[in-house]
Amino acid sequence: MFSIMSKLKFATIIASLAIIGFTSNAVKAADISSADGEERVVISLKTDPTKDPEPACVALQIGMNLLMSPAGAPPADDVTLFLTIGGVELVNPHNSIYNRNKPKIVCTTPDGVKTASLQDLLTGFEGLGGNVMICPLCADSRGITDTVTGDRGTGLTIHNLFLNADKVITF
Repeated sequence: MFSIMSKLKFATIIASLAIIGFTSNAVKAADISSADGEERVVISLKTDPTKDPEPACVALQIGMNLLMSPAGAPPADDVTLFLTIGGVELVNPHNSIYNRNKPKIVCTTPDGVKTASLQDLLTGFEGLGGNVMICPLCADSRGITDTVTGDRGTGLTIHNLFLNADKVITF
Protein backbone atom coordinates (compact mmCIF):
# COMPACT_ATOMS: atom_id res chain seq x y z
CA MET A 1 0.00 0.00 0.00
CA PHE A 2 1.14 3.50 -0.78
CA SER A 3 1.32 6.07 1.96
CA ILE A 4 -0.25 9.47 1.51
CA MET A 5 3.23 10.97 1.11
CA SER A 6 4.07 8.48 -1.69
CA LYS A 7 0.81 9.27 -3.46
CA LEU A 8 1.52 13.02 -3.26
CA LYS A 9 5.03 12.56 -4.69
CA PHE A 10 3.64 10.40 -7.49
CA ALA A 11 0.91 12.97 -8.26
CA THR A 12 3.50 15.78 -8.29
CA ILE A 13 5.71 13.88 -10.73
CA ILE A 14 2.76 13.13 -13.05
CA ALA A 15 1.59 16.76 -12.93
CA SER A 16 5.11 18.01 -13.71
CA LEU A 17 5.43 15.67 -16.68
CA ALA A 18 2.04 16.77 -17.98
CA ILE A 19 3.05 20.44 -17.76
CA ILE A 20 6.37 19.76 -19.50
CA GLY A 21 4.59 17.82 -22.25
CA PHE A 22 1.97 20.53 -22.68
CA THR A 23 4.44 23.39 -22.90
CA SER A 24 6.77 21.51 -25.25
CA ASN A 25 3.87 20.92 -27.66
CA ALA A 26 2.88 24.57 -27.51
CA VAL A 27 5.97 25.73 -29.43
CA LYS A 28 5.09 28.21 -32.14
CA ALA A 29 6.19 27.62 -35.71
CA ALA A 30 8.24 30.83 -35.55
CA ASP A 31 10.22 29.34 -32.67
CA ILE A 32 11.33 26.38 -34.80
CA SER A 33 11.68 28.33 -38.04
CA SER A 34 14.94 28.89 -39.82
CA ALA A 35 17.26 31.60 -38.55
CA ASP A 36 15.83 34.20 -40.92
CA GLY A 37 12.26 33.53 -39.79
CA GLU A 38 11.08 32.37 -43.22
CA GLU A 39 10.29 28.84 -44.30
CA ARG A 40 11.49 27.87 -47.77
CA VAL A 41 10.62 24.40 -49.02
CA VAL A 42 11.89 22.69 -52.16
CA ILE A 43 9.96 19.72 -53.50
CA SER A 44 12.09 17.79 -55.96
CA LEU A 45 10.20 15.65 -58.48
CA LYS A 46 12.27 13.17 -60.48
CA THR A 47 9.59 10.62 -61.40
CA ASP A 48 8.11 10.80 -64.90
CA PRO A 49 4.38 11.56 -64.42
CA THR A 50 3.49 10.08 -67.82
CA LYS A 51 4.61 6.67 -66.51
CA ASP A 52 3.66 7.05 -62.83
CA PRO A 53 1.49 10.09 -61.97
CA GLU A 54 1.20 9.36 -58.24
CA PRO A 55 4.49 11.03 -57.09
CA ALA A 56 3.57 14.21 -59.00
CA CYS A 57 0.06 14.16 -57.51
CA VAL A 58 1.41 13.84 -53.98
CA ALA A 59 4.19 16.41 -54.53
CA LEU A 60 1.73 19.01 -55.85
CA GLN A 61 -0.82 18.37 -53.11
CA ILE A 62 1.85 18.66 -50.39
CA GLY A 63 3.08 21.87 -52.02
CA MET A 64 -0.44 23.32 -52.06
CA ASN A 65 -0.99 22.31 -48.45
CA LEU A 66 2.26 24.02 -47.41
CA LEU A 67 1.15 27.24 -49.10
CA MET A 68 -2.18 27.27 -47.25
CA SER A 69 -2.92 27.46 -43.53
CA PRO A 70 -4.46 24.10 -42.64
CA ALA A 71 -6.02 24.11 -39.16
CA GLY A 72 -4.48 27.50 -38.44
CA ALA A 73 -0.88 26.36 -39.04
CA PRO A 74 1.32 29.03 -40.61
CA PRO A 75 1.95 28.60 -44.34
CA ALA A 76 5.42 28.25 -45.81
CA ASP A 77 6.84 31.49 -47.14
CA ASP A 78 8.13 29.92 -50.35
CA VAL A 79 7.53 26.54 -51.99
CA THR A 80 9.36 25.60 -55.18
CA LEU A 81 8.73 22.47 -57.23
CA PHE A 82 12.09 21.53 -58.75
CA LEU A 83 11.66 19.23 -61.76
CA THR A 84 14.54 16.88 -62.56
CA ILE A 85 15.15 13.71 -64.58
CA GLY A 86 11.71 12.40 -65.69
CA GLY A 87 9.86 14.97 -63.59
CA VAL A 88 10.39 17.55 -66.33
CA GLU A 89 7.65 15.76 -68.27
CA LEU A 90 5.15 17.49 -65.95
CA VAL A 91 5.65 20.71 -67.94
CA ASN A 92 6.24 19.22 -71.41
CA PRO A 93 3.36 20.41 -73.63
CA HIS A 94 4.00 17.62 -76.13
CA ASN A 95 3.31 14.53 -74.02
CA SER A 96 0.27 12.47 -73.03
CA ILE A 97 -0.52 14.75 -70.09
CA TYR A 98 -1.23 17.71 -72.36
CA ASN A 99 -2.20 16.26 -75.75
CA ARG A 100 -5.73 15.27 -74.74
CA ASN A 101 -8.92 17.20 -75.37
CA LYS A 102 -9.98 16.59 -71.78
CA PRO A 103 -7.42 16.32 -68.93
CA LYS A 104 -7.20 12.82 -67.47
CA ILE A 105 -8.17 12.59 -63.79
CA VAL A 106 -5.24 10.68 -62.26
CA CYS A 107 -4.77 11.99 -58.73
CA THR A 108 -6.60 10.15 -55.99
CA THR A 109 -7.39 10.53 -52.31
CA PRO A 110 -6.39 7.94 -49.69
CA ASP A 111 -9.88 6.46 -50.20
CA GLY A 112 -9.12 5.83 -53.88
CA VAL A 113 -11.46 8.53 -55.22
CA LYS A 114 -10.05 10.19 -58.33
CA THR A 115 -10.12 13.94 -57.79
CA ALA A 116 -7.95 15.95 -60.16
CA SER A 117 -5.76 16.06 -63.22
CA LEU A 118 -2.09 16.98 -63.04
CA GLN A 119 -2.86 20.14 -65.03
CA ASP A 120 -5.44 21.23 -62.45
CA LEU A 121 -3.08 20.55 -59.53
CA LEU A 122 -0.21 22.38 -61.21
CA THR A 123 -2.48 25.38 -61.88
CA GLY A 124 -3.69 25.28 -58.26
CA PHE A 125 -0.13 25.06 -56.92
CA GLU A 126 0.97 28.10 -58.91
CA GLY A 127 -2.27 29.93 -58.08
CA LEU A 128 -1.38 29.64 -54.39
CA GLY A 129 2.05 31.18 -55.06
CA GLY A 130 4.08 28.04 -55.73
CA ASN A 131 7.08 28.28 -58.04
CA VAL A 132 8.29 25.80 -60.65
CA MET A 133 11.98 25.49 -61.54
CA ILE A 134 13.12 23.17 -64.32
CA CYS A 135 16.49 21.43 -64.51
CA PRO A 136 17.79 22.64 -67.89
CA LEU A 137 20.01 19.59 -68.45
CA CYS A 138 17.11 17.23 -67.77
CA ALA A 139 14.78 19.13 -70.11
CA ASP A 140 17.41 19.34 -72.85
CA SER A 141 18.20 15.62 -72.62
CA ARG A 142 14.52 14.89 -73.31
CA GLY A 143 14.23 17.39 -76.15
CA ILE A 144 11.96 19.72 -74.15
CA THR A 145 12.58 23.22 -75.46
CA ASP A 146 9.30 24.89 -74.49
CA THR A 147 7.27 24.27 -71.35
CA VAL A 148 3.72 24.95 -70.18
CA THR A 149 5.06 26.79 -67.12
CA GLY A 150 8.14 27.24 -64.95
CA ASP A 151 11.56 28.77 -65.24
CA ARG A 152 14.64 26.97 -66.47
CA GLY A 153 17.16 27.02 -63.67
CA THR A 154 20.74 28.17 -64.08
CA GLY A 155 23.77 27.06 -62.13
CA LEU A 156 23.34 30.04 -59.81
CA THR A 157 19.55 29.83 -59.34
CA ILE A 158 19.71 26.09 -58.61
CA HIS A 159 22.64 26.64 -56.23
CA ASN A 160 20.72 29.34 -54.35
CA LEU A 161 17.49 27.33 -54.36
CA PHE A 162 19.07 24.52 -52.34
CA LEU A 163 21.45 26.69 -50.33
CA ASN A 164 18.51 28.78 -49.04
CA ALA A 165 16.08 25.88 -48.59
CA ASP A 166 15.01 25.04 -45.06
CA LYS A 167 13.51 21.72 -46.13
CA VAL A 168 13.81 19.50 -49.21
CA ILE A 169 11.27 16.81 -50.06
CA THR A 170 12.06 14.35 -52.85
CA PHE A 171 9.69 12.32 -55.04
